[in-house]
Amino acid sequence: MSITLPVKWKPEKSIAIDMLVTSPESSIQNIADKAGVTTATIRNWFKDPEFVEIYYQKYMITFGARLPNVLNSMVREAEAGNVQAGRLVLEHSGKLIKRVEVNNHQSPFEKFLNTQVPEEAQVIEDIEEIQVLPQRPVVPENPIKVKLEEKKKDTKNKKRREARRWRERAEAIGIEPPKKGRQTPRQRKEWQETIIKKEKALNVKPL
Repeated sequence: MSITLPVKWKPEKSIAIDMLVTSPESSIQNIADKAGVTTATIRNWFKDPEFVEIYYQKYMITFGARLPNVLNSMVREAEAGNVQAGRLVLEHSGKLIKRVEVNNHQSPFEKFLNTQVPEEAQVIEDIEEIQVLPQRPVVPENPIKVKLEEKKKDTKNKKRREARRWRERAEAIGIEPPKKGRQTPRQRKEWQETIIKKEKALNVKPL
């Protein structure tokens, strides 16, 4: 199904409509730039009932075309154990029906008879719900990924300990710590060599 645009429409309006439909997150400024008009023009078009109606019709066509993807996503979620997604899928397909028994419209005589019935016989199933899906299964963590993360953490801690030892060595012999900020490997090496040379000159053993 396609929407026939009015003959009197300029191409700029068609461009704006297409952007509104295909890229609804676009700003008014972006739409205006793409269509080659001002933002004031776009806002005036939104005051035109004909423009708004055609925009709505084209959007609904695009929206309808995206519904199967939405339903497929819900089905995948339901198969993974998402109970709410499963309920929505079943309700959409007409497989889950909520049955409500109404007992409000009774004559006074019927109400009197009901009061004489034993309590066990007055149980009314107000809503029948079907639980059809299991809970989402617990997926165990990938052991390889866990091991890599632990190794990465150990390496980071090792580098921190090493950097702290160098700072302590520098402080012990009166060398200023490096300036704040990220050092290049060359700057770090020069700073460490300065520490080593002064330790030798002062005959100080490294900490």
